[in-house]
Formats: sequence, structure tokens, C-alpha cells
Amino acid sequence: MEVHDLTGWDQNEGASRDALIDLEKVAPFSLPESYVSFLSASNGGEGPLSIDPYWLILYSAEEVVEIDRSASFHEFFPDCFVIGGSGGGLAVALTADQSRGIKVVLFDMTNVDLQESSIEIAQSFEDLLALLENRND
Repeated sequence: MEVHDLTGWDQNEGASRDALIDLEKVAPFSLPESYVSFLSASNGGEGPLSIDPYWLILYSAEEVVEIDRSASFHEFFPDCFVIGGSGGGLAVALTADQSRGIKVVLFDMTNVDLQESSIEIAQSFEDLLALLENRND
């Protein structure tokens, strides 16, 4: 799926090569090619999701790097690489699952118990993109 296929997506200009290199450097695991490719076309943005929380904000590569370097989530959410949010207190993160690869989770930033607050919303970044509404199919 190309970013220009997402009619409801409020996209930014694509990420610079340097920003993507910095992002790869801070990532705790190899990032999905679909995520890096998406950022190169739309360095963050926002739009409607077809599932709860019904809104997705993807941070720019620079914001993701800044969040990771600040270590805001490292203590309580060590396996989560935050890439966005819902705009309402929920974070969207990539997490590596040894048996299934990299999945996308949503967690409540105010509840440090990941057992309670974390739910898988997509089995891959590609699956997350498929949940964006207002696509030209």
C-alpha cells in the first residue's frame, strides 16, 4: 500500500535519509521495511483507524528517536519501541516477539502493568496500515 492510497491520512513530507539512519541506530531490533518505507514517504502523520482507538498518530522519525533517547518508556515498557499514539493517552509501539516477529501493540501510558494495559492491534506494520480507513482500494 502506498501512502498516496490513504485518502484519510494527513501525511507529512517524507523523512530524510539521515533521519531514517538515526532511527535505525536507536531501534532495539531491525525495523520492518514497510515501516521505514512508509516514513520515507510520510514522515509521520495521522488518520482514522477502523478499530479502537479509531485514530492513529505516527510520529516522525525524529520524534521516535527523541522519545527513545529520552528513555521515557524504557523502565516500565522495556520491550516497546514507541512509534506513535492515539492522541488520548495510548501509545502505539512495535515489539519483537521471537515466535511471530514484530507486532504492533497499543498500551495505556498511565498503567505500567503491560499485562493489563497492552493489547496487540496488528500482527505486523503492514496489517496496521490495512486498518487505516478511507483507503482507495
